[in-house]
Amino acid sequence: MTRAAIRRATAWGAIVAVVCTVAPIGSPLRAQATPPSDTTKLAWGTITYLSGGTVYLEVGTKQGVREGTPMDVVRAGEVIAQLVAKYVSSTRTACTITSGTTPLVVGDSVRFHPAAAAATVAGNPASPSSAAAARRRVAPLRGRLGLRYLVIQEADGTTLTQPAVDLRLDGTRLGGTGIGLNVDVRAQRTEVTGGLSTGAAPTQLTRVYSAALTLQPGLTGARWSLGRQFATALSPIGIFDGAALDLNFDHWSTGALAGTQPDAASFSPSGEITEYGVWVQRHNARGSQTPWTATVGAIGSYDFGQINREFAYLRTTYNSRRFSLYAAEEVDANRGWKLAVEGSAITPTSTFATAQFNVSDALSMSPGVDSRRTVRLYRDFVNPEITFDDAFRQGSWGELSLRVSSQVRLSTDARWSDGGTSGTAQAITASLFANRITPLHLGLRARTTQYTGPLSAGSLTSVALDAAPSNALRLSVNAGVRSSSVPGSGVAAMQLTWTGADLDLALGRSVYLMLSTYRETGTPTASIQTYAALSWRF
Repeated sequence: MTRAAIRRATAWGAIVAVVCTVAPIGSPLRAQATPPSDTTKLAWGTITYLSGGTVYLEVGTKQGVREGTPMDVVRAGEVIAQLVAKYVSSTRTACTITSGTTPLVVGDSVRFHPAAAAATVAGNPASPSSAAAARRRVAPLRGRLGLRYLVIQEADGTTLTQPAVDLRLDGTRLGGTGIGLNVDVRAQRTEVTGGLSTGAAPTQLTRVYSAALTLQPGLTGARWSLGRQFATALSPIGIFDGAALDLNFDHWSTGALAGTQPDAASFSPSGEITEYGVWVQRHNARGSQTPWTATVGAIGSYDFGQINREFAYLRTTYNSRRFSLYAAEEVDANRGWKLAVEGSAITPTSTFATAQFNVSDALSMSPGVDSRRTVRLYRDFVNPEITFDDAFRQGSWGELSLRVSSQVRLSTDARWSDGGTSGTAQAITASLFANRITPLHLGLRARTTQYTGPLSAGSLTSVALDAAPSNALRLSVNAGVRSSSVPGSGVAAMQLTWTGADLDLALGRSVYLMLSTYRETGTPTASIQTYAALSWRF
């Protein structure tokens, strides 16, 4: 079994960090646009991660999100896509895109109507009567049990099979108290047969991605949590084992955490890396038509007591009718051995910023920059298109987008890459997006990219078509081709092709079935992947 196949199996069978914290379940409900009126009841969040067709947000049940909550993605005052919440934890949400005419990016703002069951939203307590009614409507303990099966067939006859089971539990105000819990456990067995791997012993792995108790006394804005959890405002930390305190008020929030980093391979507890963090956030009141936030944090990471990394984390978001902005910066403070390596006491190590200007109702401009040295690119699915975009991640870009109609949008962008696996390179992309066409709610996404660079040059073209004939059924097919060569090498261009199909089916309100197949040809690591998952929500 090739290393590439094993990496793909790991991506399918063991979704880690951000993805694991909010793994999606539930029925693929069709969302409607959040009405722009009645803004006093609107709440806002931010897209923090994208993986395939799944969008991850920094808000959860604590902010009033529930499974099935419809949401609008808003950029510079314009609704560019619609989402529906598929699975919600206390501080994170996984959504699917139900319609959209432009690609989403990290930092896009999301608005929604919070459920009355949220005891506090941005520090704004609900009335005791509404909170009591919400507790009667929502079961204190919810979760899901999932069965999954992955098969990867390599061109050399090697076959990987990987059955897996996962359990998710979320509890709030158990027994009428302020105590809650969050548990996410996954186990898988991997067996490789045929080819050069015949006779290899199966491997078994169990990972605990979250196991935390929470305490939220009364209707206050304070929340304690203890155990394995995800850092709320300090996303660079990710998952940690320890304790955290969050305080939320009308116009500001703050918090602190301390803990250790789990082992990177097994996710077992480890005392090797110790982490500490504090943060303060200023924001406007809930329901504001022009939401903004400004966050300042400090993080310290230590390897057996020695300096690993100490840095400041700065983030700001802003969204108005004509302009939107998301910017995040990490600035390292160097002392000891790091001062000798970096050569200066202060080093900006991570910059990510994206903005959109609406020139008119139909035309918009979107510049951006990404100088992050490393990114935890955890995926629940990887294809050549995703791999290509990851290779061109570092650098700067500019995009022009033209809305032809309410259902169709055209865009073009130029990207200058100055790091990563692509090296120094330039890429030009043209894209077409269409959604909600015909009564079948057909959606179409197509792109073509031409790129040049000293390490590789060529083109990539892809197309995806999806349909949602009912609230319970969603179908999609996709295909693509990438041609690449090394300039001046005299070697013929390599051509990689792929095709895939997906089916999502909700069986009633509690059972969710997913089937997926993917075929890749044209490279020594070509393979056929088949994936099936059955989830029961309770």
